[in-house]
Amino acid sequence: MTTPSLVHGIGNTAFSAASCQSPSNAWSFAHRIVFRFVFSFIVLALLPFPFGSGSFYETTLYQRMWFAAAAWICTHTLHLSPTPSVAVPYTLGDSIIGYVELLCFVVLAALATIAWMLVDRTRPNYHMLHEWLRIYARYALAFAMLGYGMDKVFALQFNWSLPGPGRLAEPLGNYSPMAVLWTFMGYSKPYTIFTGVGEVIGGVLLFFRRTTTLGALIVCGMMANVVALNFSYDVGVKIFSSLLLFLAMFLLVPDLRRLMNVFI
Repeated sequence: MTTPSLVHGIGNTAFSAASCQSPSNAWSFAHRIVFRFVFSFIVLALLPFPFGSGSFYETTLYQRMWFAAAAWICTHTLHLSPTPSVAVPYTLGDSIIGYVELLCFVVLAALATIAWMLVDRTRPNYHMLHEWLRIYARYALAFAMLGYGMDKVFALQFNWSLPGPGRLAEPLGNYSPMAVLWTFMGYSKPYTIFTGVGEVIGGVLLFFRRTTTLGALIVCGMMANVVALNFSYDVGVKIFSSLLLFLAMFLLVPDLRRLMNVFI
């Protein structure tokens, strides 16, 4: 015998599913096009998460595939010399291959958008798929922020650049821009820990649906500063840090109108 609560729950679920597909909730044509492109790009950029070991810098079959494909495109199509990798090949590294991978993701996302548009013309919106994409982006961004933040909280990220005798004896004119930044960050443990705590707090808040907006706001502020430093001091993770900032901004889009009302 079906209980009234079960019937009520099934009714609510059916009503929610029906309301999502109702004409009154239909997205505009441009809205659907943008969502299809963003969905395709985010999935391409974040894979193999969560099927790897949890590190964006691991070498997986997916990353080796894109590394090899981008190297081939560099050599045979763009006639460029691929930048030699000083570390394991990971997706969207800050090199010629990384920028070619980014170009491939954009082109493939555009092609997927066109194919998706031709195959699925009648669907009025993608509310459910959008919610699943937000969950995927939330967890990917949260794990990345926890990884970066913990490295700073325990003062591990800048250990090799602490201003010891060798660094102090080196003429300032010989410093690379990145070495200047790393020395500046490594000099003050309290400041390094402070920035790490901000990244960890933002990452933890992203794990919970009710605190996603607050977490995304914190991560957006932290990563905007990181991206500015990476581009200004030529740090080799410009593409990846920009991707993390893009994910934080993507999570804020549904609340953009409310945020504008609060701040403006």
